[in-house]
Parts: sequence; structure tokens; C-alpha cells
Amino acid sequence: MNEVRAVIELKITPQRECGFGKIAQKVSQFEQVEACFLMSGGYDLLVFVKGNSLQDVASFVAQDLSTIDGVVSTATHFMLKTYKTNGICEGAGDDRLAVTP
Repeated sequence: MNEVRAVIELKITPQRECGFGKIAQKVSQFEQVEACFLMSGGYDLLVFVKGNSLQDVASFVAQDLSTIDGVVSTATHFMLKTYKTNGICEGAGDDRLAVTP
């Protein structure tokens, strides 16, 4: 199974007494969400999600994330190819020839 991964920017309205925390906690509870960060800049939350297909992720955004009270807008960016993750470059390995006895 090929997983689809996306980065979603959320613009949210801070809530009295708890700021961004309550919405961030609600977003973080979804099983599709791998990580959720409070960010500076044009958007407030940066959310990393995974799904089984592009449609799966799109439905999650449309039906779950965008309907949360306080979510003003979303911007979804699908990850098309990985070049480096967790400090390791993809495809970068030991280019030496294998030695056989």
C-alpha cells in the first residue's frame, strides 16, 4: 500500500483563555495526523497527515479539519517525492561494490 502524505497549514481563531491550544489538541486527536505544530507566519498550525489516497486526505481536510469551530482556512500541500527524511538522504547509500568471498 502506498501512503499519501501531506502538509496542511491551518489558520485558526485563538480562543479566549486557551489561545490555540484547544483547537491544536482537537486536531492532534485524529488518527490521520502524524504531527501538529504551532507556527509563526501566515498560518497558525502546521499539520502533517497521512492517508491511503489523495482523495482520502482531501476528504479528511474537507470533512474533519475544515469543519472544526475556529478553523478559518486551510492550505494542503501533498508530498510528491522524498529527498531526505530524519537526517537521511533517500537513495544515498554506500556506492562501493559489494565484496564477495
